[in-house]
Amino acid sequence: MKITYSTTTKLRLLSQFQNVNESLKVFADYHNVGAGSLKRWIQQYLTGGLANLERPVHNRRYPKKLKLRAVRDYRNHRLPTKEILLKYDIRGLSQLRNWVILYNNGKEPVRKRVRKMGRKVS
Repeated sequence: MKITYSTTTKLRLLSQFQNVNESLKVFADYHNVGAGSLKRWIQQYLTGGLANLERPVHNRRYPKKLKLRAVRDYRNHRLPTKEILLKYDIRGLSQLRNWVILYNNGKEPVRKRVRKMGRKVS
């Protein structure tokens, strides 16, 4: 079961971590939080502040041109990955990697169309 943390809980844990002299792994284990999650929260807070710690209400949509520019920068090693995420305001590394996979397979990274309802069968 996936545990979701409120913004206040994330902020409280980040401030506690800042004031202790423990490693990230030890702190995360003590507070029953994944070390990867804690690391991601730190990065989100440093890049976008408190607003970046909040869970988005809706999925974010990126224009096709932005996706292509980000993939080209990634493939040409023009910028480090973290800088690409900051430059194009991409929330997660997995999003960029998915676009790169699509681009490498000869497809352009576009938004997926999802059927809302199936056909009615009588």
